[in-house]
Amino acid sequence: MAGNDVVLEGFICPICMTDFKTPHHLTKHFEEVHNDDPEILRSLKDLFGKAKKKILKQDDIPETFPNAIQQDKRRSPEINWGPQEIGAITSHTRYFKDIRNARLERYAYETNKLLIRLDKLLNNLPSDPVDRKVHERSIVPWIDEKDVKLCPNCAKSFHLARRKHHCRLCGAVMCHNCTVFLSLIDARKMTSPVSIQDDSALSPISERTFPERIARAGIGLSKLARSPSNGSLNSVLSLVNDSTSSEQHFRVCTHCINLLDAREMQKAKQFDKPIVCEFYEKMKEYMSEASQHLAMYNKMWESLKEGETTYGLEDAQSLRVKLAKLGENIDATSKRILVLGVKKDATDSQEALGQELRLYQMVRTSAMIFLKEELLTLQPLPSIEEYAVLQEERQKRIEARIAYEWQLEEEREKPKEQRKKDTWNLDSSPSLKTSQAQVMVTQSQGWGPSHITPIMSSSMDPIIEQMSNLRAYIKQARADCKYDEVATLENNLRELQSAYFAMKQSNSNDG
Repeated sequence: MAGNDVVLEGFICPICMTDFKTPHHLTKHFEEVHNDDPEILRSLKDLFGKAKKKILKQDDIPETFPNAIQQDKRRSPEINWGPQEIGAITSHTRYFKDIRNARLERYAYETNKLLIRLDKLLNNLPSDPVDRKVHERSIVPWIDEKDVKLCPNCAKSFHLARRKHHCRLCGAVMCHNCTVFLSLIDARKMTSPVSIQDDSALSPISERTFPERIARAGIGLSKLARSPSNGSLNSVLSLVNDSTSSEQHFRVCTHCINLLDAREMQKAKQFDKPIVCEFYEKMKEYMSEASQHLAMYNKMWESLKEGETTYGLEDAQSLRVKLAKLGENIDATSKRILVLGVKKDATDSQEALGQELRLYQMVRTSAMIFLKEELLTLQPLPSIEEYAVLQEERQKRIEARIAYEWQLEEEREKPKEQRKKDTWNLDSSPSLKTSQAQVMVTQSQGWGPSHITPIMSSSMDPIIEQMSNLRAYIKQARADCKYDEVATLENNLRELQSAYFAMKQSNSNDG
């Protein structure tokens, strides 16, 4: 029975079994004839939509698909895989070191070999071209030029215009364009201090007569007439022409000179100090000097603010100007360091350049912080009129305090007035000794007068001589910005002057 059923294919209506040629006609038929059941119409549209997407190979996911996945996740149990073991690890460090060591060993071996050969070439270097060529070939074996048809560096053929030249360090045959001249001075710098340098090759040939030059070269006139050698003839002609400039160098290939230049660059990196280090050290010196002067300036400002006469107003003003100049130097030096970071050549990697630029910016920032916190917050000095007013106020305060203390002392010491007089008489002589002891100038706080010859004269009064020395010491201390010593020395000078005037007055009264 099942075998007798006819299978219908195509766009057939499931209700009335009518065959439609296109899905559009079938859908339109459902909407017009079978519109009683909307669920059947919706399911038919979904079926046609899925078939169309499958035919057109579209990967659109229906809206019900994520919900189905979430439901599947809820049903499926979570699998606990446990701690995962680390997979296979292969270390390439040894392989890397082997390759690097081999490469470094090859370059180091080649460079050392070239330096040894260069040192041997410089030792006992003859001045005669023929002897010099023999000397060079005895140290470095030369490749036979007949076996070389092309330049190994540029692969160009040799001819009359492109001659063959031997490298004095490796013996290879090169053309003129693939060789360079290494001066003897640079060669001696590269080999020093390996050997004791011989200055005979650097010294020019002195003025000699023609026979003396030939005799010095070891060639006689008879040998010149008989010898068929072109080298001997060139040797003599070189002495005649006095072509000393062509003998002050070695011809080397580009490969050898690159190895030697690389070594010189490494030496320069190790021993030469970069310019930024010099700028930074100079900036730190300015900062240290400014810190020392700043402490002295604050001390002077506090003294002047109270109206004291320990320090002079002119000295404080000159110290302020010096601090301003130091601040300008710090600012200019830090700007130079920052400019060096901005104008850095792009020879290194970008990461290294970025780190250097950040370093220079931090140096500049530290300088700006120092200027902002230390030098830009300097307290202003009083003017001459303000300083005079401060001195008057201080003098009034001192007088009032002295009067008050004197009144208290009189009230306390009335019963002991006689004892006070005796004590005053006994203390008068030690005070004189102390005043005389204060005349002695000592080195305090790490400073003392230097480069000043004391004034010694048999006809000069000793007190006048000491006053002259004190004036010289005051001048030097003011130049060194040692204003504490200036104040002490000025007090000593005033005491000496008062003692000298008192002595003169007593002598005139006695006379």
